[in-house]
Parts: sequence; structure tokens; C-alpha cells
Amino acid sequence: DLASLRGRVEAMFYHSYDNYLLHAFPHDELKPISCSPADNFGGYMLTLIDSLDTLVVLGNTTEFQRAVDILCTRLSFDLDQSVSVFETNIRVLGGLLSAHHFAEDERIMKGYGGCLLDKALELGVRLLPAFDTPTGIPYGSVNLRRGVVADETPE
Repeated sequence: DLASLRGRVEAMFYHSYDNYLLHAFPHDELKPISCSPADNFGGYMLTLIDSLDTLVVLGNTTEFQRAVDILCTRLSFDLDQSVSVFETNIRVLGGLLSAHHFAEDERIMKGYGGCLLDKALELGVRLLPAFDTPTGIPYGSVNLRRGVVADETPE
């Protein structure tokens, strides 16, 4: 039945989320076999950002607010790190904008000051050099601090 399926999905989410927090936070992700952290996407707490909308859908506004507070105080994109433009756009920028939309709702988060939108803007500005190409096709990666590196090619 539907309630049973919802319970199973919720249990699977929290199994993954709780173990990420326990074994991998503040890294990007948890490697499931070794139970060790990995920073394969830029080193900016990707799993935490990815989880924000799911926390809201599951009704866990307390954990959503805690995660938002962590991101607002600890997340920085001032990294000398090359990142995938595509993955960073859809997962990080998209995740921050989605969470910002949820956080603006007083029923979900009280006293939100817009910090996720500020973080999204900072990231967007850092990604912009990847779109400055002769063809309009963006470069595949961009260094968050230095822009596009000399040997990068459009995807």
C-alpha cells in the first residue's frame, strides 16, 4: 500500500542522509562500499545541497532549517577548483534556488534572510566565464576562482 511504500522510501532516504552526515560531511558525498568521504564535484557539501528539497517533501522542516543554517555559514565557492559546469548548474545552483524558494515560505522556515539566493548568485557569477565562448556552447569546466583554464574546450 501507499503508506508502506512512503515509509520505505523515507527510511531509505534517512539511512543515506544520516550516514552521509556521520561519515562524509562536509565533503560532497559518501562512498557506500568504503563508507568514506569523497569530493568529486567541487568540495562544497553536494549531498547536503541535494538533500534540501527532499527534507521539505518529507516534512522535516527542522532538519531543513538546520541544513540551511549550515550552508549559510559554511558554504563558500571561493575555491581554486575546476568543476563541471553542467553538474554544478543543475545540482548546486538548481538546488540552492529550489531551497531558497522553499525557505521563503514562513510555514517551512521562519526568519530566513535570503542567504541561499546570495550563495546561488555568487556561484552563478563564478560560472559565467564558462559561457563566454565564440559559439555560445559553454566550456565543460570552470575553475571557481580563476575562471576558464587555457586548455579547456567547449562541450
